[in-house]
Amino acid sequence: MVAISFSVPRAAAAVALCVGFTASFPSLAAHGPGVSPGWKLCRSANPDERITGCTQVIADIGKESKHNQLAAYVNRAGAWQAKGDYAHAIEDYGRALEVDPGAAVVLLARGAALHAKGDLDAAIADYDRAIEKDRKSVAAYMARATAWRAKGEAEKALADIEEAVKLDRKTAGPVAARANYFHAKGDHDRAIADYSEALKRDRTLAPALIGRGGCYYAKGDYDKALADFDAAAKADPKNATALLNRANAWRAKKDFEHAKTDYEAALALKPDLAAAKKGEEDVTKILAKKAAGGGAPADVAPAGVEHVH
Repeated sequence: MVAISFSVPRAAAAVALCVGFTASFPSLAAHGPGVSPGWKLCRSANPDERITGCTQVIADIGKESKHNQLAAYVNRAGAWQAKGDYAHAIEDYGRALEVDPGAAVVLLARGAALHAKGDLDAAIADYDRAIEKDRKSVAAYMARATAWRAKGEAEKALADIEEAVKLDRKTAGPVAARANYFHAKGDHDRAIADYSEALKRDRTLAPALIGRGGCYYAKGDYDKALADFDAAAKADPKNATALLNRANAWRAKKDFEHAKTDYEAALALKPDLAAAKKGEEDVTKILAKKAAGGGAPADVAPAGVEHVH
């Protein structure tokens, strides 16, 4: 069975569905030029510049429209968040919510910051409120699912993912997340069906290719596993996990030369990848013994492949 971890970046990615992002952190556009000259920097993609500009705007916030007050706090919060300063980000999101207590996107963004800070219960509370304000928010359901999963509440996570799947019939994310759940449970056939649906929506989605390949590997269908890992490596050439898994599939097929090449390629991308290092050492010994005329020793490929969500 494959261990699945739901990461904080996934919560942030879910937030990105709803809140505008600049340089990967939340932002809201001001209406018009705004009153303060600080707006130019308050929209900057550089976090430090944005903090400087938004602080200038906030210093005379009473002169701005309600929307622009909200935007100034959200933009500065996003910059703090990008710098990993979650305490200041949460404080600014709180100020934004004083301006507009019902702003679902701000609740969602603050939830992501709380999640990143490790306060899962408070994050879930904000996601709950965001969903109350917007029952069709795919981002909120997906973000709450990451928090439930981090708390070990897999079934609650699945319930939220199911809601997101119902709401979003076009993008790959929610159905791929459901596939991850089934994969972790060892229900490979259902996982394959969901990964395949996700790949219809986005045929180059490397995590879905890796996930489906992992299911085929677990079922002993190494040719299909190889095909998916190969496609993942082509879609994302810097994905060390795709190369490691392809190496394991080659090894399962007793093609130790190709396995060694892929283990080495994975290590070139990620030198501390322990599974690749162990695999490379194993197949090097096997190839050396073959070269010495001793024949290929018995070898057992890893029982599973890497699959991190």
